[in-house]
Formats: sequence, structure tokens, C-alpha cells
Amino acid sequence: MLAACSNSRHLPAGESLYKGSKVHINDNAASKKERKILKNDLVGAVRPKTNTKSLGVRLKLSLYNLAGDTKKTKGIRPWLRNKVGEPPVLASSVHLDHNKEIMINLLQNRGFFDAKVSAKMNTDKRRKSTAVFSVVTGTQYKINKVYFRNDSSDIAHKVDSAFSETLLKPGAPYNLDLIKAERVRIDRGLKELGYFYFKPDYVLVVVDSSIGSNKVNMYVKLKHREIPPEAYRVYTINDIFIYANYKLHGKSEDTGKAEAVVIDNYQVIDKKKTFKPIVFSQAMVFEKDDIYSLDDQNVSISRLVNMGVFKFVKNRFDPISESLINVYYYLTPYPKKSLRFEIGALTQNDNRAGTEGSISWRKRNTFKGAEELMFKIRGGFEAQYSGPVKQPNIYNLGAEVNLSFPRFVVPFLDIQTSSRFLPRSIIKLKYNYESEKGLVRISSYTASYGYNWKEGPHKEHQLYPFNFTYVTTDTLGNVSDLHLLYGNLVFDGIILGPTYEFTYNSQKNGLQRRHSVYFDGLIDLSGNILGIAERADYKTHPQTILGSRYAQYVKLQPDFRYYLRLSGASTLAARVMAGLGIPYGNSDQLPNIKQFWAGGNSDLRGFPSRLVGPGTFNEYSVYHTTTYLQTLGDMKLEANLELRQHVYKFLNAAVFYDMGNIWLYNNTTVYQRGTFTRDFYKEFAADVGFGLRFDFKILILRLDLGMPVRKPWLAPDQRWVFNQIDFSNSQWRRDNLVFNIAIGYPF
Repeated sequence: MLAACSNSRHLPAGESLYKGSKVHINDNAASKKERKILKNDLVGAVRPKTNTKSLGVRLKLSLYNLAGDTKKTKGIRPWLRNKVGEPPVLASSVHLDHNKEIMINLLQNRGFFDAKVSAKMNTDKRRKSTAVFSVVTGTQYKINKVYFRNDSSDIAHKVDSAFSETLLKPGAPYNLDLIKAERVRIDRGLKELGYFYFKPDYVLVVVDSSIGSNKVNMYVKLKHREIPPEAYRVYTINDIFIYANYKLHGKSEDTGKAEAVVIDNYQVIDKKKTFKPIVFSQAMVFEKDDIYSLDDQNVSISRLVNMGVFKFVKNRFDPISESLINVYYYLTPYPKKSLRFEIGALTQNDNRAGTEGSISWRKRNTFKGAEELMFKIRGGFEAQYSGPVKQPNIYNLGAEVNLSFPRFVVPFLDIQTSSRFLPRSIIKLKYNYESEKGLVRISSYTASYGYNWKEGPHKEHQLYPFNFTYVTTDTLGNVSDLHLLYGNLVFDGIILGPTYEFTYNSQKNGLQRRHSVYFDGLIDLSGNILGIAERADYKTHPQTILGSRYAQYVKLQPDFRYYLRLSGASTLAARVMAGLGIPYGNSDQLPNIKQFWAGGNSDLRGFPSRLVGPGTFNEYSVYHTTTYLQTLGDMKLEANLELRQHVYKFLNAAVFYDMGNIWLYNNTTVYQRGTFTRDFYKEFAADVGFGLRFDFKILILRLDLGMPVRKPWLAPDQRWVFNQIDFSNSQWRRDNLVFNIAIGYPF
């Protein structure tokens, strides 16, 4: 391998290895920011690309050379050379004159009309070459005035009336991409006015650079000689035909038109009456006698797709006169019923591992209104496979029923939405059973009704005005032999109240921009109006519903994340998360299923799972025991910073820093020094670590190794523990190094 790494040894005589390009901009006509952008774009435009690197090493090229020449087609050497390896990129394959032309063209497209580029190839003693390009940009031309050459056609007047929205602003730099975007803007504007056959190619932008002072005048006009007669016409929607059970390999598209049934002005061909009229009334935006609109076309298709009952959706437009157009929708439904099996594994960083599985049955279009009914049964267990303190096995079993409607179902109201994403009304019934073997059994019953809707691709809302949860806990016999404390996990009673969650994600279609943000905010209420009306007080005047005490609290949970792409291979990710739970009236603390915890493979990764805090509480430092199953709090603050680096194909690496803690809202004897105070900022736990991520597309396997650098339960002047780090000490490694295995990114 070391021999193979000397890649230039294997090159043909007289050749050198191409290791990349450099661009020097030798004048200051462009701003510093513009020069930086130009350098990156110009270097990226050079062809061919160099051999790929991983951690600074041309690994693929090294493997190619290691395999050597072979005439065989099978075996490890041909596989290593031809499948895994990569042949050298030779300096002779870099055509400098061609790359100069590409660079000049790119610069001119950015407004540097007088740019000059020279190039040379530098070769060092190790037979490695670098292409060096020297650039003089000259002054960038800017837009002086923009004119629209109006004429007598109606279409020209329509463009002129919307010209105030032009992207070509006086004073802005000349940019070819901006001119193309202006043509698209004009096209979209005309299509919203019914010009179905218009195209961006029918718009011409003439640029006059002869006016002097490094400025240009722009003249926007229509290519009347190239525009066909139909592109001048405004089209109105005539009949809308909907084939509700269209088969891709069935009869011809127009078969059955005579059998159409008029439903809310739609011609529906649905012989089996599979769908109710409300399905199309809710989804379709096009209506008979409407002027054609591109936006209405896209919204209608999107709503039909997001309904979840159609596997394929396509449409066709057929002009029947000089002003009328018929619309055809061909909808291919999914199979009505489906069965799904899932099985998975999980780990915790406190030496617990387990498995979980589920079976779900789904029925689409349950009541012929595009509803979806889903039954699901799931189960799993966790067991501790090592560690100094033996904890009980955990078994869980659950069942749930979900029924969703692709519209707002609100009593006495008919709510319509113009979004391209259909809202969903959801009814949920859920049962969950959990057993801590030999310790405690918890059963919970949940019923909820609410709505899920999107404003657009970035904003989503979830509102559940009705939530009812009943929790009952059974303790099992004498558990003193287990030496475990679980009293903080026991809650018997009812949780009754609404929840609202708002999510904003600036990333679209999974593509990350240079700057991306994510925000999720949750409001969770329980027993508020009822508790206030009954003047409930958990000490002197506790109240019940159906014989069970109910929880009363306000819970807020904002989660903000920011992602910065430093380069094509590295990203800086940051998260700030806060949780505020205020129990009052009928409760002295949040129910344990609503409380916060800290520590674990997606939290504070240098600490045991769910055993950080609250406050400066630490069981071992207080009681010199390790018996708590987990520690919980009513409030939480956490911040995470992670630098992610792509290494090779599916392999990514990261370094991270986590800090945070949880606290109680009220004093309790369960946790000493666990209450939130004005000195909360002195009580943060912190850790650092390194991780690997294996991105297999269908899942991301994450391995993180963390260690604490700040322990809040120590004396105030001893909480930073950098001076205690000792990797050579086996006892220190056992006490401080925490290994995490997880699926997906932590945030």
C-alpha cells in the first residue's frame, strides 16, 4: 500500500499526474466577496476532474496501482483495478485552451465582458502537475435601464402591465442566469392569465453594451416571428374529465367518455363508483369556465398525489376551439388493502439492547372518500447485556387504530384550503403496556382527534384539540432485592388537554442549501380550564375525573437547528433545544411520560442514557448507589454543535460538543439539588466526542464515542474535568468513555 501511494511511479514515460487547478485573479475590479465566488466557480469549471481523495489520500488511484496490469477478467485483481480503483488523470488530458474558453464564457455571463485568461501547466519533481490560470476580470457591467418594447398585441400589453415585477433591476450586475429567470417569470405570468401555449423561448432580451461607463441597456421584446398563433390565445377550461380507475395498460384514454357522470361540474368516469364526489371537489382547483392557470394545474396534481390513494396521476389538455380546452385526469389507485411487517434493533449507551417489531394493516379509501384506516400491533423488549449494575428487562406491547380523512372535518363548519397539500383530520386510539420485569407494570390508554396541514413545502401544523390519556401503574410484590428506585416513574391518572405543534424546515426535497434552518415548537396543555374552574390544589384540594386524579400543567418545547455547508464535503450543524414544564393546581410535577431527560445517544452523548441531572443531583455522589432506572425533570436546556465531514462514499465522520441539563420546577425529596434556580447556567453538563456515520441510503448507522468534560454534581470549582483525562488508565476509560450506536443523525 505504501508503494502504491507513490502514484506517480506508475505513470507512462513523459506523463505527469494532474493534481488540480489554481486560479489567480490579478486585479481588484471585482469586490472581495465576488472574487471569492468567482474563484470557486472557475476552479469548479475546469475539466477533467482530479482523482478523488479521501482524508487527503488518492485511495482509489492507489488501489488501481496496487492491483497492477492484468489481462484477467475475474478475480480480486481485476475487481480491485476496474471496479474499486480509478485510473490516473494525466496532465496531458487537461486542454488549457479549451478551459480558458470555458472560463471566459463564465466570466462574460457574469458581466465581465473584457475578461482575459492565461494558463500554464506547472510540473514538480515528483511528476505532479497543476494547471494555473491567471485571470483579469476587468470591470463588471451593470444594468443601466430596462425597456419593454411594447406593441399592439394583447399579450405584449399583459407583459407590460406586470413589468414592475421584473428581475432586471437598474444598478444590478449583468447576469445571464438572471436574464433566463426573467424569461421564465414572464412565461409563468402569462400562463396564469390563460396563455397555455406560450414558452420562455418566445421572449428575447437584447443587451446593448455600447452606451459606455461599463453599463448596459436591456430591451425585452417578444419574438413575434417565432410565436405560433395558438400562443397568442387565452384558453378557458371547458370540460374536466376524471378517470378515477385508469389502468396504465388498459383501453385507450378516451374510452368511456360517454359514460361520464357529472359531479360538481366534473365529468367523472367511475363505473364501480369507487369514490364519492367529495374526493374530487376537495382536491381539484380547476373548474369549468375558469381561465387556464399553471398554478391551478400544479396545485390540482399535487393535491391528488398527496391524497395518498392514487399511485399514478397524470393530466392532458386538449384544445377543442380557439379559446376552449378540455382537461383529462388519469388516476391509477393504489391497491385498497396492504399488509406491512417491520422489525428493528435498538441500543442504549448504558449496555442495554433490544428489538422491536410491528405488523400493520392498511385500508385505503375506507368509506369511498379517500380515507385511510390503519391497525397496528407492535412489541419489543430491552435487556442489559453487561455493566456493573443489573437493571430489569423491559417488555412492551401496544396496539393502535388510526383513521384519517384528507380534509378538515370540523363540526358545523366547512373549511376549505388553497394549499397544494391537502389537510388531514385524524382519529387515534392507542393502548400501550410496559413491564419492568419484577418491578412495575404501566398501562396507558389514549384517544385523540386533531388535524395535520401544511401551508407549503416548508411549514407544517399539527393541532389536536382533544387528547385523553389514562395511565395506571401496578407495582409488583417486594422489589427490595432488585435494589432499584422507580418511584419517580410512577404516575396514575388522566392527562386531558390540547396540543399544537408547528414545524418549519427550509430544506426542500432533501436538498440542503448553504444556510438551512429547522424549527419545531410544541405547546402541550392539560387540565387547565377544568383545574382553574374547580380551584384544584394538589396539596389541599385535589380533584378527579371518573375517580382518577388529572394532571394540570403547561408545557412548551422549542427546538431550533441551523446547518451551514462549509464546502461540498463538510457541514456545521447546531441545535438549541429548550423545555419548560409548569405544573400547578392539581399537579406538583409533570407526569413522567411528559417529563424531560438528559443523556443518551441523541442527547448528551458522553453520559449514560437518561441519568444526567436534574440540576446538580447525582445518585452516586449523594447516596453512593446506582439504583435509579432513570432521572427526569420538568425543565430542560440543551445545545449541540457538530462538524460533519464526508470521507468516502457511504462513510462520514463527525466531531461534536454537547451541553445541557434538566431541572425540577418544584422542590422534591426524590432529587436533592434538582430544582431550577438563578444559577442554572452553572449546572450544565458537557461532553465532547467523535463519531462515524455509515450512510447506506435506506438507513444511516451512527457510531459515537463521547466523554464528559464537565460534571455538574462536583464542587463548583471542580466541575471542568479536563485535568482528569487519562486514556492510559483502564478505570478512567470504563468510567468516562461512552459508546453509542444509533440509527440516523442526532439532529
